[in-house]
Amino acid sequence: RGGEAETVPRARITVYSHITTMTPEIDALSASSDRNAAAAAASVERRKHSEKPGDRSRTGVTVESDAETASSPMDMRKMLTWCVAVYFFIMTAFVVPIACVSTFLLLTPLLLVSRTLFLRLENRLCAFVNDHWVAASAFCGLQVVEYGDDVSELQDKRVLCLANHLGLVDHFILMHSLHDRGRVSGSWMWVIYNIWKYTPLGVMWTSHGNFFVNGGPNKKERLLETFRKHLSDYFWSWNYGWVVMYPEGSRLFMIRESAARFAEKNGLAPLRHCAYPRTGAAHAVIQVCAPSSEDPSVARSGQGAPIEYVIDATLGYPKGCVADIGSALMGEWPLDTSKIGLHYRIHKVKPEWADEEKLKDFLYERYKEKDELLDKYYRTGEFPGERRTVQLSTWTIMASQAFWSALYYAHYSIWIAPLCSTVLASITAFLF
Repeated sequence: RGGEAETVPRARITVYSHITTMTPEIDALSASSDRNAAAAAASVERRKHSEKPGDRSRTGVTVESDAETASSPMDMRKMLTWCVAVYFFIMTAFVVPIACVSTFLLLTPLLLVSRTLFLRLENRLCAFVNDHWVAASAFCGLQVVEYGDDVSELQDKRVLCLANHLGLVDHFILMHSLHDRGRVSGSWMWVIYNIWKYTPLGVMWTSHGNFFVNGGPNKKERLLETFRKHLSDYFWSWNYGWVVMYPEGSRLFMIRESAARFAEKNGLAPLRHCAYPRTGAAHAVIQVCAPSSEDPSVARSGQGAPIEYVIDATLGYPKGCVADIGSALMGEWPLDTSKIGLHYRIHKVKPEWADEEKLKDFLYERYKEKDELLDKYYRTGEFPGERRTVQLSTWTIMASQAFWSALYYAHYSIWIAPLCSTVLASITAFLF
């Protein structure tokens, strides 16, 4: 007999084995059960062999129905996730940039009346943009755990923030971490690769005064000169606080081979988890914005309060598995964990860094330390220092979505819809 048929009589014998005397009726019942079980097993076997591939027996229908019932909640969750992901994509790529740039243009005449009022409103607008990105990261399930120095004490200072670059999710991590640090998220200047410049996001970032770079050795000097002029023209007049950049130049997986060649060419110890920084842009910031050697309360350019601190930010993904932004938006994270580590270390700016070679020596040492920090994090899941989990406010998330939806609707009603109707009518009249 097959295992299925044997189970019933053996179990019956086990249950009643403590009874010393069994009645004939029980013996008969046991034998009958054996025969019934064997017959049932044989019947199932015959049906299995006689069934054609396309047939759906009663047993098959029941099994499939159970599977469909079990998968229904999963399908609903996946469909809901897709809907919310599409919502955040449309909001991030189109709605927020259009509403932001349109509002910025409407605010621009205020510069003729009160620059202070204009900057206050523009900074608040920028902070709401950051809050939207934080809302998107919250939907993705992102959790940021900070280690090292507490950068809250620098939220009202002028700072150069340097971070290693592993993936596109890095932007969300930094915005997530710094979203509630005073005026930081409303008054920072990002140095960004110019692949984004001619997108709605790029237009929005340009309106805020972020700087776009398109590398290459042939353009380096001209680019750095343009960046120095940009800092000199806007850093103080637009009241920026932090300058944020990824000095490695690009995401690690894209430059790993060239970074290894760079280290070998310059006689540097190879790094496994990050790349030695390109110091040109950081040095441009120091040249223009660092404290003057004659008067530390004034920047080297003589235009205002200087950048006094450098923050070395080290981002680490669990076991070095960097999240893909598309998968993260769907809530799918490597190793099924969305907890990302972020280690901060604060350094006071030194006047000697005006010499690029000395700045280079300093940054190379920091990136050797960064490589060791990442190695430990990938092995243990922890950076050194006290853990601080970044907390998000539900109010911040909901308020940002309500704000941008209402603002976009206002622009759509006032000028986007009428403009589109006029253009469409003109095209139709021209063609027909």
